[in-house]
Amino acid sequence: MIRVLEVFDSLEISGGVQGVVMNIFRKMDHQKYAVDFAVYDAPLENSYQDEIEKIGGKVLQIQNLSEAGPMAFYKQFQEIFRREHYDAVHAHNIHHNGLILLAAQNAGIPIRISHSHQAFDERNESFVRKLFADGLKKLNNKVATRKVACSDLAAEFLYGKKSAYEFIPNAVNIASFHIPETKYDLRHEYGYQDDKQTILLHIGRFSPQKNQFFFIKMMEKLKEENVILLMAGEGPLKEEFLEAVKIAELEEKIHYIGLRKDIPQLLKMADGMLLPSIYEGLPVVVVEAQAAGCHCLISDVITKQADLQEGMVEYLPIDSEIRWIECIKKLKSVKNLVSIDKIHQKMRDKKFDTETNLEAWYDLYEKRS
Repeated sequence: MIRVLEVFDSLEISGGVQGVVMNIFRKMDHQKYAVDFAVYDAPLENSYQDEIEKIGGKVLQIQNLSEAGPMAFYKQFQEIFRREHYDAVHAHNIHHNGLILLAAQNAGIPIRISHSHQAFDERNESFVRKLFADGLKKLNNKVATRKVACSDLAAEFLYGKKSAYEFIPNAVNIASFHIPETKYDLRHEYGYQDDKQTILLHIGRFSPQKNQFFFIKMMEKLKEENVILLMAGEGPLKEEFLEAVKIAELEEKIHYIGLRKDIPQLLKMADGMLLPSIYEGLPVVVVEAQAAGCHCLISDVITKQADLQEGMVEYLPIDSEIRWIECIKKLKSVKNLVSIDKIHQKMRDKKFDTETNLEAWYDLYEKRS
């Protein structure tokens, strides 16, 4: 049996990367692969921990680098690797990967995978923190035996412009997007009876990266329009955002709908999915939206690799609400030019489907370089 350790910041259900890895984990051959998870924050509430343990994986609690300090952070992995004897370590923690994989190298673990999922980190804007992060990135390049990224921008951020890497796109479970109900049947089931109303949807963790406060100014300009915005997710800025919605008197226009497990249905009933992020790796929700046949309005800093090139994605600047408003007003008249079946086949061809993506993950755990 091949033993693998996945290393994350958390197992939050609202995390897009966590969702990608869980889709893979569910479909893996658990007779051949034993997969554990080491995470900085492993709350049982709104977490994948219960599901992982039911399938047979272990969840190991570790301290974050900023809390433990470099030496203690490194030593905790030394202890884990001494105790557990893994064949492969798969680190998803951007510049922290360097110390994690150094400990794996010194423990004699032959397969050390660095996986980059984002293209910026606002926590390292100070000179000292940036210098430290850059040092860890250089270390990561030396100790990783496989360097993986979900997009060109994510690869450049962690490995540098000229460094070779393996592209494995963030994939989704296409089968969950085979939904028999029509768009308007779903809307009526959810209680939205006005078929002329434009329903916008945002799914994401409430954090600076996702730029949700952009919606306040945008929806203020759409107060007189028959438009509502549904927002799903959790995160540290949720309460602050909802208070801002209340202060702006936008409760009738912006509806918070919580942490959801019915994302395919929500995307199918929406007229448009909005993502005004300041940075991303390759956002899973953009892939999911296209799988559901939902048009996407997203910030122009997001990689073009997220677009299936079927006329469903519009890239827009986040310094202008006007451009977003113009596109929102046109959503009702936009028609899909291709069938859902064709979109799903294109996703399989590009390995955006978990089933076709799974072989690339198996390859990571079985080959040393």
